[in-house]
Amino acid sequence: MGGLKDAEYEALLTLRDLEGQQRHGWATDGCGVAPQAVERLRAAGLCETAGRSALAALPGPPRWAARLTPEGHDALVYLPARRWGDGGAAPDPGLPAGTREVRLRPQAMEVLRLYLGLGPRLRRPPAPGLEEAVRTARRADKGSAWTLHVTDAQLASIAYAMWLEARAHTVAPANRLAREHDACHKPSNGATN
Repeated sequence: MGGLKDAEYEALLTLRDLEGQQRHGWATDGCGVAPQAVERLRAAGLCETAGRSALAALPGPPRWAARLTPEGHDALVYLPARRWGDGGAAPDPGLPAGTREVRLRPQAMEVLRLYLGLGPRLRRPPAPGLEEAVRTARRADKGSAWTLHVTDAQLASIAYAMWLEARAHTVAPANRLAREHDACHKPSNGATN
């Protein structure tokens, strides 16, 4: 099994929450988790399902009952740290005030990290807070894009980094940023008054 889908992650969370609320320690068919999701989680070793005798002993009795395996519990700890890099829960889905969401491919993130590393030596250093935005960037669930929440000033710094990359190596990240986020750096024309 590859990475968990969002629905499977949510199913794991539901099973964990409900098994802790039940005296018997099982989440049952009334919890809203689809039996197919439970079966996929069981096949991946993330939960176990109750056998006939255990089902018969449960109130109801339910059609199915499941609880997380130790691997399922560990997946709930590991997955957010791997996907979102924060070691905790998933980030708040609302955007922080004054920011916008920007998605960058791995090549653009490499450019951005190089730019941040060179920041103290540049005449036009990165905007305040950009390093933190990159540090807290999270991987999108599907594909390899990174999601950042940045201010307009930080987006202008990203555009400048892509402009520098276009001078040194390739224009692809700059073109993609301009096309997808309407952000590009326009250098001054060099004229003075």
